[in-house]
Amino acid sequence: MIIESAHNQDLGSIKKIIESAFSEEENTLIFELASSLLSEKTKPPIISHVAIVNDHLVGYVSYSPIFLNVDCNLSGYILSPLAVSKEYQSKGIGTALIRTGIEILSNQLIDFLLVYGDPSYYQQFGFREELGRSFLPPFPLKYPSGWMGMMLNQGDSPKTSIQCECVPPLNRSELW
Repeated sequence: MIIESAHNQDLGSIKKIIESAFSEEENTLIFELASSLLSEKTKPPIISHVAIVNDHLVGYVSYSPIFLNVDCNLSGYILSPLAVSKEYQSKGIGTALIRTGIEILSNQLIDFLLVYGDPSYYQQFGFREELGRSFLPPFPLKYPSGWMGMMLNQGDSPKTSIQCECVPPLNRSELW
């Protein structure tokens, strides 16, 4: 398996991955998000990767910066979305995409990483609901237990809850 940066020319394959990984009700919204994240320019930058097996794109992930509404010395990202083609799930591809992102963000001295997803999956990487409560999402959540976070680089978690703002593609209430 090869993990490399995603590019706009990968969108056709990313769409197929998302259609395979998500329900019909969700896949259009998730693909619109992925497409927007690939073209959005931010500082710090959005990081998107694809996983390649036998010259086929089989996985996709994106990490976007989080902006805090208070003046503090914390920097963070959110992992969203993550998708692996159905026939390649449970083969370590999602794990590799997540671990690669955690390593890159840790090397960039990012303080925290958030995710909104299945707790039973993301807890294995160190994401915790308790830390998610320290960072208030931009919209009310349908599944509050899915909002989780992890500290990177041995940083200290906030003592009080801090409101988060996301990059424009993630600022859509239907994603939350």
